[in-house]
Amino acid sequence: MDLRMPAHLGARYKSPSQQARCVSESWGTENLYCCACVADKLLPESTNTSVTDFRCPSCVGRYQLKSQSRKLGRSILGSNYQKMLAAVLGNRSPNFFLLHYQLPEWFVRNLVVIPRFAISPTVIQKRAPLAASARRAQWIGYKLDLGLVPAAAKISLLVEGSEVSPTTVRAQFARISRIQELKPAQRGWTLDVLRCVETLPHATFANDEVYAFEAELSLLYPGNRHIKDKLRQQLQVLRDRGFLTQPSRGVWHRT
Repeated sequence: MDLRMPAHLGARYKSPSQQARCVSESWGTENLYCCACVADKLLPESTNTSVTDFRCPSCVGRYQLKSQSRKLGRSILGSNYQKMLAAVLGNRSPNFFLLHYQLPEWFVRNLVVIPRFAISPTVIQKRAPLAASARRAQWIGYKLDLGLVPAAAKISLLVEGSEVSPTTVRAQFARISRIQELKPAQRGWTLDVLRCVETLPHATFANDEVYAFEAELSLLYPGNRHIKDKLRQQLQVLRDRGFLTQPSRGVWHRT
């Protein structure tokens, strides 16, 4: 990857956000590759294509690029809440590239991909509507709550300017893709339980340690009154997809 972004392309715009969009998308056209197959280039979509910036010419995977000059943190801002939520629930959401670049050099520092099937409805969080006086009054955007995405689904392509092997990236992408056969409405629970067990201090743990997340998950799923039962069910789902093994009844091990 060429880590120097084509800053001169942004000179035609006065708005910093427009400059960033033009420069980052141009950089992406030359440097991004498909993480789901062996295609080493992505094709830019036409302007204003809903929820998608790039597509793979081989596997037809779709990607959206989010870029910012600040380090990647807890959340990333998005545009239309209703369109993105509908895309997630309809299994049409894109994979997300999250790019962090350094100003004034326009130098790429960090790049992460989050597979589309790791974005559950709980991750797409509604922002407050625009004021009645705004040009797009009552328009509602969203933010991606990255804190609700499992670590296994935040796959680094670049870390502080150092490139990760595409072979490694694609292997990590393939591993988390084991959950994509689940229906979008079901994936949320599986992803949330995976995120919880990732934070446990030991690779081997018991049911009681997972039950400690009951209160947290009750806030995410207030309509569910059987959280412990759901936790046990999702541990089995993770076991069946190779994220856990079960050495004995009520005991689990992260693989």
